Amino acid sequence: MDMERIQYLAQAYFHQDYDLEAENPIHILTEFRDGEPPEVVEELRSAMERVLSSGGCEEELAALWLDRAGACYDPRQDGMEMSVWFRQMINALL
Repeated sequence: MDMERIQYLAQAYFHQDYDLEAENPIHILTEFRDGEPPEVVEELRSAMERVLSSGGCEEELAALWLDRAGACYDPRQDGMEMSVWFRQMINALL
């Protein structure tokens, strides 16, 4: 699976103090999109699209984002399904 870029986003941008750096989680994605080279942004977006198209269940997406990638933001705490979060991240990177 395409974990390198997803791990980079999770660990460099969604670290334990991410909420001190942006008004909301989507703004973190905006910072990533505007601050990283376009090819890195496209690689991440493509990786996330492949993750979603693989048909993983919500629990698998949560394990990928939180455990494997190491993100400190859990969208489920905001009442959002993981698949919706991945789709929002993809859209924010366009």
